[in-house]
Amino acid sequence: MPQSSKKSVDDLRANLDRFALRALSLLAKELRMVGKLKQRRMELFVRELYAAVSSPDKQAAPSLVQTMLANGFEPTEIADLYIPEVARRLGDAWCSDNLDFAKVTIGAARLQGMLRGLGPEWCAEDTHVAADAPRCLVVVPPDAQHTLGATILAGQMRRAGLSVSLEIGRSVDDLHQMVEQAPFDAVMISASAQESLAVIGCIVQRVRSVRRDVPVVVGGNILALDEDIARVTGADLATCALEEAIRFCGFDARMLRIVADS
Repeated sequence: MPQSSKKSVDDLRANLDRFALRALSLLAKELRMVGKLKQRRMELFVRELYAAVSSPDKQAAPSLVQTMLANGFEPTEIADLYIPEVARRLGDAWCSDNLDFAKVTIGAARLQGMLRGLGPEWCAEDTHVAADAPRCLVVVPPDAQHTLGATILAGQMRRAGLSVSLEIGRSVDDLHQMVEQAPFDAVMISASAQESLAVIGCIVQRVRSVRRDVPVVVGGNILALDEDIARVTGADLATCALEEAIRFCGFDARMLRIVADS
């Protein structure tokens, strides 16, 4: 190749490299701006939701949810991102004595009502799942104070194609009987840091007594305790990651993709 032609090719490549770097730089800047806008939007609506569930007006929260839906928010986005964040802030306000227990309880109940209004995934069993879908029992221990996390979890699992039975506050004997009579493929216990490890361990033992082959998973903010939750309770796995739980239970990889997308 003549020297002049080679130089022209090199110059062209150099120009293309500079153009590509410039384009990538602009794209990265745009993505950062989009990310910041999303963060600002989330913070704005989280604050609005927090105020709505804390308001004396019972219709404030449902009205705001309808406004969010009308402005392009997806029900899954509200359920998986906004409601948990508001619940966390309610808990923080209680811990810092900025809200009393009664107001926190009312706020949590309103968040639960918002979930039920978003769709059947958060209020009904076996919604749009195949007849041969894996069956999961999601348990909230007896005398538990908060059930919102378990309801959100059940909705995520149903969207992933699992058949879910959500049982809240059932006695250990009742749960033992349910596992004995129904062919569950997994048992998941959703517990807060206030729950008794002994009670959770008892639930695990009763499941084991009738179904040794069924994986038992413990999740929730009980994992924040300075304990090896799986070892102390006898569970097979302790995790707050639904993807990890689904993988551990050996369910269809398609469900992992759905959960990851959500």
